[in-house]
Amino acid sequence: MTQLAGSRFSVEFGPGRPVLLINDQLRVYDQSPQVLAELAVGRCDTLVQLAREGEAAGCRAVDILIDHPALVEADVLPLVFRAVDAALGCPISLDSRNPLAIEAALDGYTGKALLNSITGERELLDTLLPLVAKYRLAVVALLVNDVHVPQTWQERLAVARDILARTDAIGIPREDIVFDAVCMAASTLPGSMQVTLDTLAAIHGELGMSTLLGIGNAGFGMPDQTRIDLAYLIAAVPWGLDAALVDYHTENLLVASRAIDFLSGRDPTGAGYISLYRPARPRRSRSG
Repeated sequence: MTQLAGSRFSVEFGPGRPVLLINDQLRVYDQSPQVLAELAVGRCDTLVQLAREGEAAGCRAVDILIDHPALVEADVLPLVFRAVDAALGCPISLDSRNPLAIEAALDGYTGKALLNSITGERELLDTLLPLVAKYRLAVVALLVNDVHVPQTWQERLAVARDILARTDAIGIPREDIVFDAVCMAASTLPGSMQVTLDTLAAIHGELGMSTLLGIGNAGFGMPDQTRIDLAYLIAAVPWGLDAALVDYHTENLLVASRAIDFLSGRDPTGAGYISLYRPARPRRSRSG
């Protein structure tokens, strides 16, 4: 079981638990000119609003990515991180491989963040694993190596075992490792989904550890992409998907995710699904 914590609440996910939806829309590389203009003067209004909208749509964590030539990541990542934490207090994923930016964001932070991501690449492990240990982060381990993206689940599982050898050696708890089984665009790699599903099953079956996918890759290049993404999400949960980076604009995202939690036994009573259909209780007015 993996736990993340923001300044106001924490979340748990992993085998047998409901799927964690992570808002992937705070990606500053394809954002509007308005977002860039705000960031240039030290403001994050639009990004915080995107985080709030994602929370309302069922995302209980936020992934922040700063990758734009007009921005200095070590300055902007801490700015956005702190603004989102102050506004929502939710668990946050730092989508960065820049040690200076990561440390600047985490300075003084008392929650438990997720670092997204490491790979099997030796140089990257040498750079980022000390930060994972120092700040007691959870970390996404993308199952690719320094040569290519493995095309079989057996090869991806081998990368997972190699990464575990490194993380075990420096004392990073296994519950803090989240394996990204690699969601590829089916439009460019037909049949790739089955390899990913088999990888999810192997991570659960062989290692008993938490998994994640960037679902937004699934429908790339296809019409109405988010429908493809949602179909991928629903298909992947019974195979072992525990957390997903999602576009919260996806129609029926929360209903579908809670329905598959119920059907796959992650929420055996269907409490999460049923809660969506309970009428909100009116607040009692205070007299006197």
